[in-house]
Amino acid sequence: MKKLLFFVLMVPICSVAQMKHSMPGAKDNGVKKITAYNFPLKPAQTGAGIVYQGKKVEYDLYVTDTMVNFTGKRRHAIAINGQIPAPILEFTEGDTAIIRVHNLMKMETSIHWHGILLPNKEDGVPYLTTSPVEPGETYTFTFPLIHSGTYWYHSHTMVQEQSGLYGSIVIHPAQPEPQLKEYVLLLSDWTDENPHQVMRYLKRGGEWYAIKKGALQSYGEAIAAGAFKDKLKQEWQRMPAMDVSDVYYNKFLLNGQETNEFKDAKPGEVIRLRIINGSASTYFNLQYANSYMRIIAADGINVTPVNVNKLEIAIAETYDVLITVPETGAAELRATSWDVTGYSSAYFGNGMVINAPDIPRLNYFKMMKDMGGMNMKGMNMGNMQGMDMKDMNMKNMHMPKDTMPENKKTDMPNMEGMKMEGMQGMDMNMNMEMPGEFNYNMLRALHPTTLDSSLTPREIKLNLTGNMLRYVWSFDFKTLSVADKILIRKGERVRFVLTNNTMMRHPLHLHGHFFRFINAQGEYSPMKHTFDIKPMETVTIEFEANEEQDWFFHCHILYHMMAGMARIVSYEGSEQNEFAKNGYKKLKKEDNALYPWYDLSVHSQGAWLSGNISNNKMALEFEGRVSWKGNYETETHLLRYLDKNQYLAFYIGYDYRKNKTLPLANKPNTKDNRRVFDAGFYYLLPLLIRSEWRIDHTGRLRLQLERRDLPLSNNFFFDFRVNTDKEFNVATRYMIAKSFSISTNYDSDYKWGIGLTWHY
Repeated sequence: MKKLLFFVLMVPICSVAQMKHSMPGAKDNGVKKITAYNFPLKPAQTGAGIVYQGKKVEYDLYVTDTMVNFTGKRRHAIAINGQIPAPILEFTEGDTAIIRVHNLMKMETSIHWHGILLPNKEDGVPYLTTSPVEPGETYTFTFPLIHSGTYWYHSHTMVQEQSGLYGSIVIHPAQPEPQLKEYVLLLSDWTDENPHQVMRYLKRGGEWYAIKKGALQSYGEAIAAGAFKDKLKQEWQRMPAMDVSDVYYNKFLLNGQETNEFKDAKPGEVIRLRIINGSASTYFNLQYANSYMRIIAADGINVTPVNVNKLEIAIAETYDVLITVPETGAAELRATSWDVTGYSSAYFGNGMVINAPDIPRLNYFKMMKDMGGMNMKGMNMGNMQGMDMKDMNMKNMHMPKDTMPENKKTDMPNMEGMKMEGMQGMDMNMNMEMPGEFNYNMLRALHPTTLDSSLTPREIKLNLTGNMLRYVWSFDFKTLSVADKILIRKGERVRFVLTNNTMMRHPLHLHGHFFRFINAQGEYSPMKHTFDIKPMETVTIEFEANEEQDWFFHCHILYHMMAGMARIVSYEGSEQNEFAKNGYKKLKKEDNALYPWYDLSVHSQGAWLSGNISNNKMALEFEGRVSWKGNYETETHLLRYLDKNQYLAFYIGYDYRKNKTLPLANKPNTKDNRRVFDAGFYYLLPLLIRSEWRIDHTGRLRLQLERRDLPLSNNFFFDFRVNTDKEFNVATRYMIAKSFSISTNYDSDYKWGIGLTWHY
């Protein structure tokens, strides 16, 4: 089994014809040699008119539905060639890739080649650049490989990526590198839930994921932690509980397993790890037990080597690192999820296990206090104008402190005897800095990356925005479904200035381009295709507009992208891709889909049903109450959210009540007997109290205050409602599962009862 695993890691699964020959070696194939940088700063345009040269390397990828068991339960998944993750695709710079994607499922699919510069129509975003691969059909991708490095591929259709549709790509340089043993490590996250149900649950704002992670931050926990005032301040600002990850995952995987053993790694050997974060929504912290890690490439591009003892890798990023196998024992490389709910491991060597250090659980109340000190109403950008680029991002320009005693030598990889051809710029100086925790300012390009200074940059400012309560994510409060394209012109120098005004981190990815990520290295700022941006942080990237047509720019947290955090970067004046002419409208509909949910409480005195079906701006809400004595009430409201924060919503509705046994049962247009049309608005007050102001068609006014899901402890919640009709209801519930709670309530009309609540 272990030999089979190693074979899968090191050998691509090709078509039968392609299996008969080995991967091509370095040779002059007409492609400009750029191995020293391994990336063209100004690549030739990759669209129409390109000449396909070099050796043809072919793969056949068969996409199928399958069943997997990662947790002891059989669950549906999607596999390529019968495996998760999908096969490693290996090429050499200068090759022409010919990849046939065979869709054997009953639904459409797609494949995006993440980070690879290629013609627009091969990029793999359905309804924007590429036709979706329909059920039973085959789509052949053909593109030249003009740079080398570590990349990956994944579905760009709905939430298929979460179900297993992802794999690794290795493009070897045309000129030889040192002969190091290397391994590809593909990180991912797994949930036993249907990903569509995950998205629906995030939309409804359910608490179960936070409960499972211990991240609810209830008032009881706040009091115990001495953070009651901070919790109160947080809710006064209408902010939900702090969290670093939206989803609770059952497993975190490395090459499809929780644990991997690489026993062929020899004692004292320096090996190269190609690490890819192919997760749907998980950041990872990487730590190696034997020594530090030496970063030599980021997002596929060689960088000045730097030593780190902890490497944080954002979703969709890739890093190449060197590590040393211990002289005795097997050292653990551990990838811990950023919410510290789990990890996966790879062990290198043989013998006694050397474990990587544990990461302590997150202190959410400290995070709450720190975040509460920030200006959550938005950043004042006035003082950013005219700022010199070398001053950008200064707030995170702290360089790591040494973590080892003075004069203590670190365990440096032994590079003796290594051939150095093709590794220009990889300074293997044994006296480099002590390792610290990784941050972006440590990334330094091998050569200057500055763009043409004679061009005045087109500056585009974007604010990352979101509504965690309704789970709507956007740029400048506009989701993809309502946003205009970002127009640029070919030949321009384009600069994006992005400010994250949300409480979450976001890994952003620009298709079809590499960009300068402006950091402390100035003119040596690194080139990347994906980057992380923290809450309240401002980041600047810039690139030369050397493409055509339309390209996707989006958050790579899968559920944030599906909730609207995406834009189209469009080359003005270029002819639109044939698939985008008709399909773009369909792409824009994805984030505005309708999601339903409801709660049904069956108690000893009656039953209560509240239901909701909503999209980004609209919601249809229903509430029904019935007693076992035959009394019943219903209220149905159609809402439209009006402001950018979605605190204010106007509604029209119908109120129908027939309480046969209550005092006003026989008097029309009373709280116990009425059939009225009404209109009004909801407004979210501090402390997350929802106020309702309404008038019915008879002129009767009503004010109502309501708070749901007030957390008293990790599983225990309190609800209340009171209005000017002298009605009130108080309720509590204890969640025993995602779908069920033990619940009780006291209603001013229906009195006290106890029972169960079913959550959908």
